[in-house]
Amino acid sequence: MNQHEEEQVENLKRFVKDYGTPIVVGVVLALAVFAGWRYWQNDKLDQATRAATIYQDMLSAVERSHVNPQDKAGNTDVQRYAKTLKEDYAKTPYALSAGLLLARQASDRNDFKEAEKQLHWVLEQKPGEGERVLTVTRLARVLAGEKQYEAALALLGKETDAGFRPTIEELKGDIYQAQGKIPEAQKAYQAAAAALQARDERRPLLEMKMADVGLAVPESKKTGAKKALDEESKSS
Repeated sequence: MNQHEEEQVENLKRFVKDYGTPIVVGVVLALAVFAGWRYWQNDKLDQATRAATIYQDMLSAVERSHVNPQDKAGNTDVQRYAKTLKEDYAKTPYALSAGLLLARQASDRNDFKEAEKQLHWVLEQKPGEGERVLTVTRLARVLAGEKQYEAALALLGKETDAGFRPTIEELKGDIYQAQGKIPEAQKAYQAAAAALQARDERRPLLEMKMADVGLAVPESKKTGAKKALDEESKSS
C-alpha cells in the first residue's frame, strides 16, 4: 500500500468515526419509516377489504328484511353490521355508507330523530366534499320532514360551492313550497335553473316543480341557439 492509499484509508476511518453513527442511525430510521408506511398501507388495504365484506353482508341483510319485513333476524343483522362498521371501520367509506343507509331506513319509517342522529354521525367523520354535501341535503330533508324549516334552510345556506348550487337551490325551493312561500320557492327554483342553464343541463323534475309554482321553463343554450339560427334563416 503506497502513501496515497494509506492516506485514503485514514481519511475513511476518520469519516466513519466522526459521522458513521449519525449516518447509520439515519439509514435505520429511513428503513423504519418505510417499513411503517408499507405496514400502514397493507393494514389500510386489509381494513378496507374487511369493511367491504361486512358492508356487503349488511346489504344482504337489508335485502332480506325488504323481502320479508317480519324477518327480525334480518333487521337485527343490519343493525349489528352497521354497528361494527361504525365502531371498528369508521375511517372507511363503508362506515359512512352504513350511516347513510341507516338514515334512509329511519326516514322511510318516519323516524326522523334516528335519521338525524345517523346523518350527524356521518358529518362528524369529516367525509369528502361530495359525500358531505349529499349528507347535508339529506339532513335538510329530514329537518323539513320534522317541520324544522328554518333549521333546514340555515343548513343549506352554509353551502357555497357553485358545483352543488342547482341541488341546493332546488331543495330550498322544495322547502319554501312546503311552507307555502311561493315567491321564495320561485326565486330558489329560478336560481337552480339558471345554474343548470349555465352548464347547458336540464333537470325535468325541476322543470315540473317550476311549472307547479307558475314559472316558465327556461330554454337551454342549444335550444336558444337553434331558435336564433331559425330566425336568422327566415329573415334572410
